Amino acid sequence: MANDAGRMSGGARSAAGGGRLGLVRDEAALYLLLVRAAFRSAAQYRVSLVMYTLVEMAGAALDLATIGIIFAHLPDLDGFALSEVAFLYGSSALPFALAEALVGPLDQLGWQIKDGRMDATLTRPVSVLVQSATMDFSAQRLGRLAQPAAVFAVSLAALPVDWSPGRVAILPMMVLCGTVISISLAVGVAAVLFVAPDASVAIAAVRQGSALATQYPLTIYGRRMAMLLTFVFPVAFVNWQPALFVLGRPDPFGLPGFTGFLSPLVALASCLAAGIAWSAGIRHYRGEGG
Repeated sequence: MANDAGRMSGGARSAAGGGRLGLVRDEAALYLLLVRAAFRSAAQYRVSLVMYTLVEMAGAALDLATIGIIFAHLPDLDGFALSEVAFLYGSSALPFALAEALVGPLDQLGWQIKDGRMDATLTRPVSVLVQSATMDFSAQRLGRLAQPAAVFAVSLAALPVDWSPGRVAILPMMVLCGTVISISLAVGVAAVLFVAPDASVAIAAVRQGSALATQYPLTIYGRRMAMLLTFVFPVAFVNWQPALFVLGRPDPFGLPGFTGFLSPLVALASCLAAGIAWSAGIRHYRGEGG
């Protein structure tokens, strides 16, 4: 019954808002409204906000420290210099950090279902995705953006490449498409929680593992894993494939050169796949104990 009510409220908003485009616009506005409310709430405790933000930044810095330790003992990483690995790290960590800031609370969806709060969510005139993405939204998540953004900027200055118009133009595309792919991955795997709410730890591990895997050259994982991260979980298009073009390197696994320009298509396909998975998850949800 709650499921039907949720679909009815969504249909009513779609009709009133001018179809699917109007619905997306309305949901985006509601998302921003809920996020602003979270920021206003966090601003009431400014000392805590600053402290937690610093903690988030320190935690993100540990990943960069790992890279420093590696290069303290090796001259390069599978043929990639420090500046190149730093570029791979920044161009991966930044989109995943943006996705975490925007839809990070989706990891808590399983607990929401187990606690019996999902039925109430389905009856509200706001999509389940918007409610889940803003649930317990933490302004401190933005602290994770500073460190990867700084590494990304510094690595660009350190890369020994000729900054042609094509290389410059592909950089914002990498960040935008990488963020879309990262968000789609988060939404798609979170949809599993509708039918397996106990899988929260596994879902979080998939997201974190994907983020970590793309921070290093895929060559260190071997061909099979690289193909898995390219064609099954296409996180290679977050940064690895376009980064090869920026670095002026051929694909080490023999993929054609145009593969590095497919990130926009992969981002679109990822969005569609995530939307299908999320809709299927809601349809199969049968309520607490159902």
